[in-house]
Amino acid sequence: MPAQSPAVNVSFRLQARPESAVLLRHRLEAWLEQQDVQERDRFDVLLAASEAFANAVEHPQLPAAAIVDVEAKIQDGALEVAIHDYGSWRDGREREEGGLGFPIMRSVMQGVEVDSESEGSTITLRRRLRSSSG
Repeated sequence: MPAQSPAVNVSFRLQARPESAVLLRHRLEAWLEQQDVQERDRFDVLLAASEAFANAVEHPQLPAAAIVDVEAKIQDGALEVAIHDYGSWRDGREREEGGLGFPIMRSVMQGVEVDSESEGSTITLRRRLRSSSG
């Protein structure tokens, strides 16, 4: 086996509703375990992905589809998770409570990007994984 393996990917589609967060966590955790991702990394990635999923369910207006696509890959020791919805986000905050999702994501991931376009929004989370051999 080569020292650097090619990218290992997983992708799945969930209904855009709060109850689907359980499925997100279950599927993503099973995949992370298969990739021998350490428990601390798994916890942080699942926390950030859950927050990103909550945003994808809560924020889109008039979504073209009531689904959320999740794609994750690990390549060369770096993990990337992308959560994509099919609606446009509100420009400003319409409610006072909440608002901790992005600070939480940024506290446990090394990169958090939001790309909003007319056909949907994608939150991309990035993190370099700890070595399982050291």
